[in-house]
Parts: sequence; structure tokens; C-alpha cells
Amino acid sequence: MNTKELILQELEAVPELLLAEVLDFVRFLKAKQAQELENQQDLEDARTALIEAKAQGTVSLETFK
Repeated sequence: MNTKELILQELEAVPELLLAEVLDFVRFLKAKQAQELENQQDLEDARTALIEAKAQGTVSLETFK
């Protein structure tokens, strides 16, 4: 049984009162992952800008942002 199937099986046993909290938690995890991916992209963009600045000796402020 894979992880998704196990989660679905567990959800079947969760009381209705807790399902809203489970949904909130899943949404929180998705938002957290999206933020981490965005932060990772920002770091990669900054590294690229720094490499360009070293190669060219300068970089525009807009490129650096």
C-alpha cells in the first residue's frame, strides 16, 4: 500500500470534527512547500546574478533583484 492509500485509509477513520483541522494542515504543508520552492528560486537567481556580476564586472540593479 502506498502512502496516499494509507492516508486515505486513515482519513476514513478520522471523526468529522477533525477533518477541518486535517484539511487546514494539508493546506499549510502545501503553502510551506510553495514558499520553500520560491525561496530556493530566489537563491538561484541571486547566485546567477552574482556569477554574472563577477564575469562582467558589474550587473544592473534590476538584474540583481
